Amino acid sequence: TINSRFSIRKDRNHGMDYQYDAVVRNREERKHMLGSDCECCREYYEAVGPLPASRQPLWRTPTKRKTPCNLHASNNDKENTDDVEEHKQMISRHRHHWHRPKTPPGYWDIGFPDTQEVLDINRRAAEMHKRKLVDVETEAK
Repeated sequence: TINSRFSIRKDRNHGMDYQYDAVVRNREERKHMLGSDCECCREYYEAVGPLPASRQPLWRTPTKRKTPCNLHASNNDKENTDDVEEHKQMISRHRHHWHRPKTPPGYWDIGFPDTQEVLDINRRAAEMHKRKLVDVETEAK
């Protein structure tokens, strides 16, 4: 398992050797925590996109040229995703020291899956495990 291959460094985790999230009410300390989102917030970040560039005050004369909307400015999805993540890190109210684990595929499905669905669920679970292993290895370096 991933947990048996890696251990948590106590010096970077307030002296604890397990994942621990405490309630942090200090605004400056919360800025250093990881920003995340819930389902409602995820829809908001996807709809709003990246933070808009700083604009000139409204009392100045506007320029004649039209500027494209931020959502349509870049066709590169990876760049847009990075901008949305940066936006989330700046303004998110959901803050944690540790990212919450993702729910396994098919966890909330009611009933028993048939054989084809089981194969698909197992394939997605294996992909999810590989991504988590890569993330943990990257963080360990």
